[in-house]
Amino acid sequence: MAGPPERSSPIDGLVVERVVCQATRRPLRAPFRTALREVKELDVVEVEVHWSGSLVTAASVSPTPPITGETAGSISAAVTGPLVDAVGGVPLAEHEELFRRLQDAINGNTTAKCAVDLALHAALACPLGGLAPLLGAVGGPVRTDITVSLADPSTMAEQAAARAEEGFDILKLKVGGDDVDLDVARVTAVARAVGPEVGLRLDANQRWTAKTALAVLDRLERTGARPELVEQPVPADDLAGMAAVTRHGLAPVLADESVHSARDVLRVAEAQAADAVNLKLAKCGGLRPARDFISTAHACGLEVVVGCMLEPPATVAVAATLASTLPPHRGHDLDGGWWSADHDPLRYVPPSVLVADPRRLYEAEGRALS
Repeated sequence: MAGPPERSSPIDGLVVERVVCQATRRPLRAPFRTALREVKELDVVEVEVHWSGSLVTAASVSPTPPITGETAGSISAAVTGPLVDAVGGVPLAEHEELFRRLQDAINGNTTAKCAVDLALHAALACPLGGLAPLLGAVGGPVRTDITVSLADPSTMAEQAAARAEEGFDILKLKVGGDDVDLDVARVTAVARAVGPEVGLRLDANQRWTAKTALAVLDRLERTGARPELVEQPVPADDLAGMAAVTRHGLAPVLADESVHSARDVLRVAEAQAADAVNLKLAKCGGLRPARDFISTAHACGLEVVVGCMLEPPATVAVAATLASTLPPHRGHDLDGGWWSADHDPLRYVPPSVLVADPRRLYEAEGRALS
């Protein structure tokens, strides 16, 4: 990540004066179903940070209760309570102290921390003209997968064929449960519908045991529908089970719910429980802890896939900007904004996503009121 602006920057004298939250709901283009939940509308918490000097920076986040344990109400309470208390009055020039206080203010509540972290980064980005220069991002398209919601085999095959026809070449299939036959049928139906040129990723969202995961993967190996990746096949705290799946080598394993922080990444690496880790800003608490997450993963020899929750497109755009700082690899997991009825400021040009107009992202993150 590029360094912060020089101390002579006009924003260095700024301090946080207050933070305002507003909870809203936004329409989705279709219901989003996983083994953990079904979402028909997107809950969004819009956070505005009001600075001295008439600057307001903003960020939007969405709760994912099964993953972080947060709700729209808890996010608003954390932001307007302990988080604003922690960062209020601290000069922006002391940005490292600002981010330290933010992360230490309360245990967990990573989505709430993420919202404030992104708004703070927006203020740092103001004199640079946007977030990309601050992160040292190259911009441009970022290859992404696209999710196929959990359903019966024929419905998933139909959805998959439609996404492949649009040009997506990596499909993330939601699976999971005790019915091995049903999950195998889902994957083989999709494989027949899209052909071998489209990569398949399986996401069980913690709903398999190691035994079930290996049974599914072994059956798929014999049918020729081998996935290119299997994501979080077992419960988050079952590192031994995930290591067993990884050892068998039937498909590379991507840890998701098991890794919220750099410390989690280190535990996964020590257990040899995965080949790659899924970095999500809402899980780790924002861009500042994401830096530690990435550096730890790379030091441990783990590939980093930048992902997202089902969350506002502007937040996914931040993740896409971060992803563009990493070396090209198998493809990221940035389809969260695709599910929103309004993609702005993203544009999906399969098989990639890009920030359609970086100025729009900048305007969404920070605006001067003077």
